[in-house]
Amino acid sequence: MAVLSPSAKMAFIDAAGEPLVAGKLYTYVAGTTTLQTTYTESSGGQANTNPIILDSRGEANVWLGGAVYKFVLKDADDALIWSVDNISAPTSAVSPVLSGSVTIDSNTTTPALKITQTGVGPVLRVQDSTDPDITPFIIDTNGNVGIGTATPASALDVASPGVITGAWAYLPSGTAMLFVQTAAPTGWTKSTTHDNKALRVVSGAASSGGTTGFTSVFTSRTITTANMPVHTHGITDPGHTHQVAFKIAAGGPGSYEEIQNSPSTGFYLTSSSTTGITVNNAGSGTAMDFAVQYVDVIIATKD
Repeated sequence: MAVLSPSAKMAFIDAAGEPLVAGKLYTYVAGTTTLQTTYTESSGGQANTNPIILDSRGEANVWLGGAVYKFVLKDADDALIWSVDNISAPTSAVSPVLSGSVTIDSNTTTPALKITQTGVGPVLRVQDSTDPDITPFIIDTNGNVGIGTATPASALDVASPGVITGAWAYLPSGTAMLFVQTAAPTGWTKSTTHDNKALRVVSGAASSGGTTGFTSVFTSRTITTANMPVHTHGITDPGHTHQVAFKIAAGGPGSYEEIQNSPSTGFYLTSSSTTGITVNNAGSGTAMDFAVQYVDVIIATKD
């Protein structure tokens, strides 16, 4: 991209149109009388004097820092020629390219850098020496941020593999996590140590245990006598009576009188009675369904 060349040197003239020889250029912090440094070359390694004394052609090398300046021009006798406030390095669309390091030094309540895009292009694009770079850092006109992609499709679109590093986001190797998928994601290894098990939340040390698989416990089943442990049933008799019929046996020894007079002789009896308690044990119902719904997950560890 070609741009309009800036003035290579600052040149000043007097009222007669002659070079302002030995003229003086004072540079201040914008809106103040506090001196602010300019530089003799682009690296900013050598500061100009303040004021800057113009040469025999009324010229000087004046390189600006990232601050905003006020310029005051005077002649050799310190007579004021003009004063211009709020001067900064050129960043307009006419000359948008700055070479070398650019520092923005601001002490205001407004943004130090404000970019307004009124066209259809990106708001900001940071790329390497390749132009155009197909994997730049970019902010488009919708405010979507792309890292490694020139066409972000969401608020933050990080191109694959999208590895995020740094102490705040770092997961140490060996970290175990649950994933609702069959295969472990890139950078993780699927663990096969545990299979067909439930999860238990504990407040102490993490471990594992049990002997019966998840699907063996949670299934549809009917409890049978064989499944029941040995046990007893208790019965309480609420009280009852017995009916007994008897008579003196025919042909028994002795007469009625003998029996009456000799009770020890006894009776020959025939009797009938009905007694006993009947217990009925019965049950009803259908199979007990323990087939709880579930979602399969895997455990994977960070490589």
